[in-house]
Amino acid sequence: MSQSTGPRLLEPGAKRKFIGLSHIELDLGQRNTLLIGFDRYDQVQARRNIDSVLRLFVADYRKVEDTTQSPTRATHALVRLGETDRALSLRYTSELTTSFRFNDNDEPVQVKTQQDTLQLVWTSLVSAAIPNDFSIYLLVNSLHDIDRLLRSGGVNQKLQQALESVRQYKHHDLTSPKMAFTMMQSIDSKAKFLNPGSAKNPYLSFQPGIAVGLIRNQWVPSLNLDIQYLPSRFHQRGYSIGYTSNFFFVQSPTDGRFQLFRNDFVTIGVTIYRRSQEGQATSFGQQLVSFYMGLPVYRRGPYFDYDEVRMGSTVYQKGLLKVQAEVYTKEFFRNVHPSVRLVVGF
Repeated sequence: MSQSTGPRLLEPGAKRKFIGLSHIELDLGQRNTLLIGFDRYDQVQARRNIDSVLRLFVADYRKVEDTTQSPTRATHALVRLGETDRALSLRYTSELTTSFRFNDNDEPVQVKTQQDTLQLVWTSLVSAAIPNDFSIYLLVNSLHDIDRLLRSGGVNQKLQQALESVRQYKHHDLTSPKMAFTMMQSIDSKAKFLNPGSAKNPYLSFQPGIAVGLIRNQWVPSLNLDIQYLPSRFHQRGYSIGYTSNFFFVQSPTDGRFQLFRNDFVTIGVTIYRRSQEGQATSFGQQLVSFYMGLPVYRRGPYFDYDEVRMGSTVYQKGLLKVQAEVYTKEFFRNVHPSVRLVVGF
C-alpha cells in the first residue's frame, strides 16, 4: 500500500468531491479515514450506528466480490440503504502506472497506490437517487480492512467523540441547522475546526478603513465605509456600496495657513474572492479581483466636478491591507487623472 498520509479535506478542492455543506473527518489509523458529509447536524445524529451498516456490508461483499480482479486496482463500493432493502454497486479503477517495490534478496512487489472507498447513502421509497445532503465515506487501504476495523472496536466510539467535540464548541452552536463547518479529528481524538459559520444565509459585512492616496500629485488621506452583501460564506462574489471622504490640505499663499477641502464619493462595486485552501468555503481575506465606480455627492474645493466619475480596482490584498488603483475622469475619458491608494481596514 502507498497512499497519502495527510487529511483528505486539506487537499486542494477535496471538499467539492464529497457530498454536503459540512464535513467531519476521522483518522482511524493506518491511513484509514471515515468522512461524513452532511447539511445538518441532526442527520449525523440519526446515523450514529455506522458499525451495524459496516457489518451488513462485510457480509454482502463476501458474496459478490470478484476475486479475478487485480489486487492493486481501486474499488469504489456504493451502498444504497433503502427503507426495506439495500443495494450494492461496485466500480473498479485500474492503476494508471504499474509500480514496484524492491528489497534485497526478495521478489519485486507490485504496489497499490489508490485506496478503496465505501460510500453509504440512505434513499427513500420514492427515489433511489444519491442524495446531495448526506453521505458517509470510508476510505481504506483495502475493503478487506473493514472487517479488521470492526473486530478492533469499530468506528462508533470515535464518531461519538467527534459529535461531543461539536456540541462543546464554544464560539458557535454548530448543532444548529443554520451552521456549517469542517472538523478533523486526529488519531488521538483531538478535534480541529475549520471555517465554522453560517451555512447558506446571506449576511452583511461592514468594512471601515482609513487610506492615503496619491491624487493629482498630492497625498490625500481619506475615511471609508463599505457595506458588502454576501449571499453566503460559500459564494465567491460580494456586492458593496461605500462612502469615501477625501481630505485635501492646501496652504494659503497669503498667510500660510492650511485650508481643508473635503470631497465625498458614493461608490458601488463587486468583489470576487478566492476559495480557501481548506475547502469549498470562501476566503474573504483574499480577493481575486474587485471593481468599483463612484460619483461625487459632496464637493468643497476646486478638485472634482459634479460630473466626475471615480473608478478603481483592488490590485493587492493581504488581510486588512489593500492597494487600489484608481482613475478620476469626466467627459467620457477626455480628462483622466490616475491615482493609487493604500487602505488599512479596522
